[in-house]
Amino acid sequence: MSVKKIFMISTPSPMLGRSPLHGAGGGLFGYYNENNYVAEVQRKLDANYPGWIIIADDTEANIEKIIEQNAILIVCAPGLKFQFNSNGFDKKRIIHLNTFDYASKNVTPVMKKVKELSNEK
Repeated sequence: MSVKKIFMISTPSPMLGRSPLHGAGGGLFGYYNENNYVAEVQRKLDANYPGWIIIADDTEANIEKIIEQNAILIVCAPGLKFQFNSNGFDKKRIIHLNTFDYASKNVTPVMKKVKELSNEK
């Protein structure tokens, strides 16, 4: 069984005018960061979908590198809806979290999509 990968994007794609400090120092309001959300998603995946893992993005939102790593699903932190370049990736497999879901570690949007993708084929 191959591992199915979910990537958690917390910084915008490289673009002209982007601050290199965006997202540095703790994420949303300096308190929440992607590690809290990633840990909660992984806990639910381990309990319900053992063939899936979630990875905090280390590519600076480089979609080509994410595709090369065989991502099945991409989860974007709040505020990245118009700052993430998704060229070449199925937009139906990208989840844009709202602030409430992210801050409260509500993983329901991700789990619903994982369930949907697990039932395909």
